[in-house]
Amino acid sequence: MGALLLGADYYGTLAAARAFGAHGIEVIMADDDRSAIALYSRFVTERRTCPALTDTDHFLAWLRAQGRAAPRELVLYPTNDHLAWLLAAHRDELMPLFLTYQPEEATIFGLLDKLRLAGAASAVGLETPVTKVAESNAALEDVARSMTFPLLLKPRTQIFLSSGLKGVLVNSPSELAQKAAAFRRQVDYGRALTERHPEVTAPLVQEYLPAAETSVFSVSGFRSREGELVVRGAMKVLQRPRKLGIGLCFEGRALEPDLVQKLDALCARVGYFGTFEAEFIASGERRLLIDFNPRFYSQMAFDHARGLNHALLAWAGARGDSAGVASLMNTARAWRSRGDEAYCYRGLLELVMKLQRVSGRMSLAQVRHWRTWLGQHRAHLVDAIWSGEDPMPTLVDSAHWVEHMVRHPRSFVRQYVLNQ
Repeated sequence: MGALLLGADYYGTLAAARAFGAHGIEVIMADDDRSAIALYSRFVTERRTCPALTDTDHFLAWLRAQGRAAPRELVLYPTNDHLAWLLAAHRDELMPLFLTYQPEEATIFGLLDKLRLAGAASAVGLETPVTKVAESNAALEDVARSMTFPLLLKPRTQIFLSSGLKGVLVNSPSELAQKAAAFRRQVDYGRALTERHPEVTAPLVQEYLPAAETSVFSVSGFRSREGELVVRGAMKVLQRPRKLGIGLCFEGRALEPDLVQKLDALCARVGYFGTFEAEFIASGERRLLIDFNPRFYSQMAFDHARGLNHALLAWAGARGDSAGVASLMNTARAWRSRGDEAYCYRGLLELVMKLQRVSGRMSLAQVRHWRTWLGQHRAHLVDAIWSGEDPMPTLVDSAHWVEHMVRHPRSFVRQYVLNQ
């Protein structure tokens, strides 16, 4: 048996490949982009080229062909939102071909649609930012009257969103109509999703909380089909761009039992099992749920280093190995923190510090702070991509950043130099 991993440009996919390979599991990696970083891991046994996910019909035909060639011999698990939903939507036809650990489509879509997620969260006592649907001009006028600015315009989901747009900050009522119109022009979903869920095209308007820039609390974990749960906590302490960016630095955090209990209740309510990452804005004592990722996720290597091996749990679950799942969960529960565990995308952090120091967007004191932070956590720092025993993905990733700077200089400067 082996594992078929898709979405080779994600760090979570790379973490899974390394975990599988280190335990002697054959890894077949497929992507439509031959330069995707995880393809170059030494733990990849075989590389294949697949159609782009956006070409859904051809991708599904290719996927069915892979399964028919080796029925029930490959473990298949989602590595991004698109795959999480697509594999769930076609669960019945894929289950005879692959070994999966996959809830049904209603469960996955209910977690990846921010409006449905807010409703399910509220039902179990989890707080979320105030959220409204901006489906018409009348709705926008209601928002302008009733909500506090600044606020965010956000897509309802990232599934098959071609622009990858995370959100747009609206500072005042006078900006709302213009930014909403521009936002709608950028929100373009694939036909595979909109045929099933046409309502997703209406953007959301959401309360903006400044703590989202500096304090996002992450609870990641694995929930078995039987309802057993094991979790880890982390705080995102640096992201770039500042307001709506990717996480560069995380620190391990103690779990908050009340939050874990409510997350477990959320999973039970919607019928979710498998790997997940839930993100909360930590505003004082408040914890406001903003995302639930029902799949492998970016900083998964951090949990692997902290005794919670999502890749092996998904592998055991997909193979129906309940004893293996239980053993891995017991191992995860036995792990004890030293108190200084951290995760960092160090290559990008170093680049950002250099560029923003030159541009004046990061002070000398701030640079010194992050240098000190790196030193304090050096002994137990997990890098997003670098591994001494598997160096090629880092080299490929560095080449990607150089290409990004050359091909899209304005975008790069705006996001990583001006920090906008």
